[in-house]
Parts: sequence; C-alpha cells; structure tokens
Amino acid sequence: MPNRLTRAALAAVVAAVLLSGSATTLAGWNDAELRDAQVVSAGELTVDPVSASTVVLRPGTSQPLPASTPLVPGDVVRLTSTVTVGAAGDLLTGTLGLQVTGLQGLTRSTPRVTTTLPAAGTGGWKVTPAADGATVTAVVDLTVPATVAQHTTLDAGAIRWTLTQEMP
Repeated sequence: MPNRLTRAALAAVVAAVLLSGSATTLAGWNDAELRDAQVVSAGELTVDPVSASTVVLRPGTSQPLPASTPLVPGDVVRLTSTVTVGAAGDLLTGTLGLQVTGLQGLTRSTPRVTTTLPAAGTGGWKVTPAADGATVTAVVDLTVPATVAQHTTLDAGAIRWTLTQEMP
C-alpha cells in the first residue's frame, strides 16, 4: 500500500505544480524588433494678403480720388483686396470663400472676383495643390446713399477671405 500512497501523493504534487502556473514552461522563446522613428508632416492651406486699396469714384471725375476724400451722395467707395493662396500637401482640397457681410453703412454691390481658380458652387473657389501660389482679387463697390446725413462717419467694414479644408 505505501507504494500506492506514494504514487498518489507524487501525482498530486505534480498536478498542483502544473496547475498553479508558477513552474517554468518549456517554451521560453521570444523576439523583439525596434522600428526606426518615422517623421510625418501635415499639409498647409494659407491665404496671404498681397494688396488692399480703397478709392473714391465720383460721377463726372475721370480719376479715382483718395480714400480720405469727403464723401457726397452718389460717390462709390471701391474696395479692392488681393490675396495669394497657399496649398501644399497630397490630396489636399479646400474652398476659398469671400465674406463681405461685414461691409456696412453703404449700398453694396455684388463682389467682382478675378481668379484662375475653378468655382466651387456659388460661395467659393476650389483649392488644390495645383492652385498653390494662385492670386485672387475681389473688387466691391459701395455706393453712398442719398439719405446719408452731413458730417456722418461711415465705417465701410472689411472684406474677409476664408480658406477651409475639405475632408476627403
């Protein structure tokens, strides 16, 4: 009998060791690989001002007058804004927009825009990396209304360019 009890006790000890997980395993292999750091960079969309001017156009006068000219009803204040578009990056697309809602106090004409950029609907122009360096000019005429009182100071406001990335 002792032989049988000895074998049973030995089997119980071996089973306990195997089930506890604290014993070493026969498969102790492993491997690791260090990957060199990789640098990635994002593209860029920019709108850079080139020039802006304000002149007064007076009926009956052939030359534009300086912006400091005292205004009279019927005068046209011409705002001109030119920007350069920057677009760098693969598959980068965006929309260039022109906001003239900040122009106030005068009767506003529809802006005239000259550019080689293709139209992107009614509110802007499509920008891709091919457009990098493109020049865009907007001209807005503001007419002084007949109802303006004497000695009134008019703040024409500003033209605002926006360039918004379109997600692919």
